[in-house]
Amino acid sequence: MSEPSQRQDRPHLSAGRSWASLIDAVTAILDEGADPHAPNTPLNVADVVRRAGVSRPTFYKYFRDVPTLVRAAALQRMEATFERVPTVELGDTWTVFARDTFQTLLTDLAAHRRFYLSAIALNPADVASDFVRYISHRLLAYSPLGPVIHRRKGPDSAAERAEFLASGTVWLVQQWLAASADPLAEVPDMVDRLSALLLSSSGATEQEIAAVRSASPATTTVPLHPGTTPAGASPERIA
Repeated sequence: MSEPSQRQDRPHLSAGRSWASLIDAVTAILDEGADPHAPNTPLNVADVVRRAGVSRPTFYKYFRDVPTLVRAAALQRMEATFERVPTVELGDTWTVFARDTFQTLLTDLAAHRRFYLSAIALNPADVASDFVRYISHRLLAYSPLGPVIHRRKGPDSAAERAEFLASGTVWLVQQWLAASADPLAEVPDMVDRLSALLLSSSGATEQEIAAVRSASPATTTVPLHPGTTPAGASPERIA
C-alpha cells in the first residue's frame, strides 16, 4: 500500500502551533462524541477553526477539508498508540506478539471509541486504510506469523495476504467497537479472538501454527515497504 501522495495527513515543517491547534480542536470535538451525521454538527470548517482559534485561510493552508483533518488527527493518535507497543524480542511467540500488540492497540481504541468511530464515519476509506497499513506491516515484518505468510504459495504476494488479514482485523474491530456495551472490559477476549482468527486465516498448516505459537520460525525481518519501519519497532528486531 503506497504512502499518500499529498502529505496533508502530516504536519508541514512550518506548521507549528496552527497545525497542532487544528488537530487538537477536531480531536476534542470527536472525543466529546459529536455525531458526524447529526444536523448542525460542529464538524465543519467554521466551527473547527473557531475551536482552534485560527482563521479559515490557515485551515486551508494545511487541509483540503474536514475529513482530511480528521484523518491527520486519527493518524497522529494511531502512531502514538503504535509507539507504545512493546518491541518484539528474538524468539518471542505468537501469543506474546498478539498479547502485546493487540492489548495495547485495542485498549487505546476502546478508550477512545467515540473518536475512532466518528473518524471512520467521516473518512472511512483513508482512516481504515491507515489502520490496515500499520497492522499489515507489523504482521508481515515483525510478527512470528510473517515468515509463514511469506512462505505460502499462491498468486498473491505476501504483502497482499498480510493486507487481507489486516483488513479483516480492522473490520472486525470496528464492528466490535460499534456494538460493545463495555469494550474496555472485553479487550482480553478480543485479543484472544484476533490471535486465533489470524492464525487460522493465515493458511498456515497445523505444524506451522504450532511452531508460531511456540517460537518465532525466522530470525530476520522483511519490511513491507523498503526503508519503512513501523512505529514502535526497530529494524534490528525480528518477528
